This record gives sequence, C-alpha cells and structure tokens, in this order.
Amino acid sequence: MLHTATHNLPLILIICGLMLAVAALGTKVATRIGIPTALGFIGVGMLIGGQTEIRTALQGYEGAYSIGNISLALILFFGGLSTEVRKVRGIWLPSITLATVGVLGVAGVTACIIHLLVPSVPWSVAMMMGAILGSTDAASVLQILARERLGGRVREIVELESGLNDPMAFILVATFTSIATGGSFDVATIPTIIWQMCAGALIGGAIGWLSDLALGAFEEDSPEIYPVITIALALLAYGVAESLHSSGLLAVFMTALTLGNSADLPFRSTIVRFHASLAYLAQIVMFFVLGVMVVPETLLDIHVIASGTLIALILAFIARPVVVAPLLLLFRFSIRESIAVSWLGLRGAVPIILMMIPMSAAHSDVGRQQLSRAFSVVFVCVVVGSIIPGSTVRWMMRFLRLRLTPIPRPSATIDMVTKTPLDTRMMIMVVQPASLIDGKYLSEAKLPGEITIALVIRGARTLRVRGDTRFEAGDEVALSLPERLIPIAQVMFGEVQE
Repeated sequence: MLHTATHNLPLILIICGLMLAVAALGTKVATRIGIPTALGFIGVGMLIGGQTEIRTALQGYEGAYSIGNISLALILFFGGLSTEVRKVRGIWLPSITLATVGVLGVAGVTACIIHLLVPSVPWSVAMMMGAILGSTDAASVLQILARERLGGRVREIVELESGLNDPMAFILVATFTSIATGGSFDVATIPTIIWQMCAGALIGGAIGWLSDLALGAFEEDSPEIYPVITIALALLAYGVAESLHSSGLLAVFMTALTLGNSADLPFRSTIVRFHASLAYLAQIVMFFVLGVMVVPETLLDIHVIASGTLIALILAFIARPVVVAPLLLLFRFSIRESIAVSWLGLRGAVPIILMMIPMSAAHSDVGRQQLSRAFSVVFVCVVVGSIIPGSTVRWMMRFLRLRLTPIPRPSATIDMVTKTPLDTRMMIMVVQPASLIDGKYLSEAKLPGEITIALVIRGARTLRVRGDTRFEAGDEVALSLPERLIPIAQVMFGEVQE
C-alpha cells in the first residue's frame, strides 16, 4: 500500500490542490446562495472512495469517526476562540437550554414521528436516529451567517447553541445506541451525562485559564509559534477530558472560549486568523472523509431518498420549531426571534459523524447492513437539511424583518501583530450615507477625544487627516479607539442605527 501511495503521490497532490482551490474560490458563491462550501466535498469523497483504497486505509467507520472528531474539535476551537463573552453574556442560559433540553426535545419529537411513520422501527432505534439528527452544525452556521447582519439576539444564540450542543448529541447517541444494541436504560446514566457535561466544561475552563497564565509568561516573540501552541491546547483539552470520561468537544470549546476572551492573549489576530483557516480546512476534510464512507449504490434506492428528504422536512418545519420556539418564548424572546432561531438549525457533517457510533457498535454483518441503509438516510437528510434552511436564510430573515442592510466591507484592513495586547483597537470603518459624520469636517464631527483618526482612504487615494478634512460617504477611515467606544463609533459612522 505504501508503494502504491508513493507512486500516486503526484496525482494525489494535484487532486488535493484542485480541491482546496475550488473550495477557496467557491466560498463567495456558496455563502451567497446559503450552502456550506464543503458540502460539495461529500460528493468528491464518494467518487474517489469508490475507486481507491482510501476507505480501507481509514480502517472502516472507526477511523472515519476519529478523523471526524478531530476535525470537529478544531472547528469548535475556532468557534470558542471567536465568541465574545460580552456579546453573549445575556443569552448563556437560553443557549445552554437549547443545547441540552432542546437537543433532547428535537430528538424526542423526531423519534415520535419516525415511529408513527414506520411502526416497525423500535423506539430505541427511533430515539437513536432522533439524537443523531438533533444537533446543529457549528461550521455550517458560522459560514452561512458570516456575511449576514441580523437584528435582535438571533446570531449570538444560534452560534453559541451550535458550539454547545454537539457534546449533548454525542452522549445521547451513545446512550441510545447501547439500548438499541441490547442494553437497557439505567437511571445511573443520568448522573453520567451530567458528569460528562459539567466535567468537560470545567476541564476546558481550567486548561484555558492555566494556558492563559502560561502564555502571558511565555517569552517567545515570534507570532508563528503561538498557533502551534493553541493547536496543542485543543488536542490536550480533548485528550484530557476524554480520558476522564467527560466531553472532549465541550472541553475544547471552553478552552478556546476562555483563551479568546482573555485580555492578555498575545498575537490575538494571528491566532484567530490561523484557526479560522484551520477550521475551514478541517470542515473540508470532515466532509470528504464522510463522503468516502458513503456507499453510492445505496443512494439509488428511491425509498432512502424519500425517507431522508421527509425527515429533513420534518426537522425543519416541525421538530425544531415545536421544541425551540416555546423554549425561547420562556426566556422572553420575541416570536420573530424564536422562529428565526428555529429556522437556523443548520445540519452539517455532525449527524454523519454521530452515525458512525452505531455503525462501529454493530457486531454482525447483518447489523451493519441494516445500519448502512440508515446511514444513507442520514446522509440524504443532511444534504437536504443543509440546502433548504441554508438557501432560504436571507429570504426568511427578511420576511421576519430581522435582516439588516449589509454594511459595505472596507477594501483595506489593518493588522497590528503585537505580543502585548493594546488598550485600543485599530480598525477601519466605512462612512455610510446620511450618517452623523457624512459631509462633516473633522473639526465639527464631534468624535470622542479618545478616538484617533489615522488616515482616510478615498478611492485609490489616501488623505492626510487635518481639522479641515471632510468626510464623504464611502470613505474608509482608519481609527484607533478603546473597545468601549466601538458602539459609539458604529453609530456615528452609520453602521448601527440609533
């Protein structure tokens, strides 16, 4: 096998290069139509997996499950790193509720409908399928919402929920898989589930806190070293938590959340940018590997396609709204916000990874053959469930009057690579038409004294800033300001309405 791999190395590198190029170039188009770019790599994996020895090299479903878990951990690390606690401070409780009670509720409703449609399916199997499809996908949510401006608290709660709900889904799937394969439900399972969630969060928080102290005392001044350290921390958090029989994914998320919100994190912009790229690459790998494990012939069965499509529609239009909307209304969310959060329950590769658990637990060829059909149903459900809500996000948010007018993105960026975190932020804002400073001279703009204007970019020209500098709509203004004044600057530049 090694000789074959070496002989085919040039071809492998060409294919990988083309795949990554297509993924990078297709991001803008995919984001515009609301479909995760990496979803297409499931198809690539299916084509390549059926013609090569890749499926054998992965050592079956166990190997694919391991790769999927590592990829998911890297994606969640970026999710935690980029989550600002100050923005989600008021939505922790509803987000945690959706990530636990919500996942269980969606799993239960889905299981009931599956059992009603196919009475021959045992309740344990129906609950296992419901748990597999119950959680949202962090990678898909982050990509689809990347360029959207949403009103209310929709973005924050959807992103936080998607980062927190995977551990609960993994625990539920493992529990119901055990029951479906001959075990029985034990009341002692409930404390185990609580331990896995709480211990995972505590372990992750502790590793993040200790890492923050260590990084603050680290004397290395080379920014390229720090992303290597943070990758090590992600793997360490996952490994430690799993070895203590707690949730490794939750530990990874909490480690990144603690580090990302530290005021003393060195070279923050370098670390965050690196992990954004790494998470995107991990998403591609995850979808590709899962595509390799799909047997294309099973997708030719009309019953598989119909079942997967029907379950996807049930999840989008019945199961998630029935569970999520009432939970959010209890926390005094508006009806529009509740419907929006319900609709944004995007599925990605996570359900397919979860399906690897029962596939690996099957001890007979007959059992695996039966689960292979279920695997294909989940696959179809994921594809349909990614396309339907994803492609209609803009329309639905506009219908709910929650989609805000997009703000033009500046053509220039400021990147200050500093080890010691500064007490101010360097950023570029675009002057919006009819904003408070549009048409005003700097001397009459009444900007707070702590906001310093460095330069103005107008078209292809850079303008020196003086008291008689007049701001015009479309100007890109480079400024330095304290974190607390960013909301004020956003109002003055017209990015946020008063």
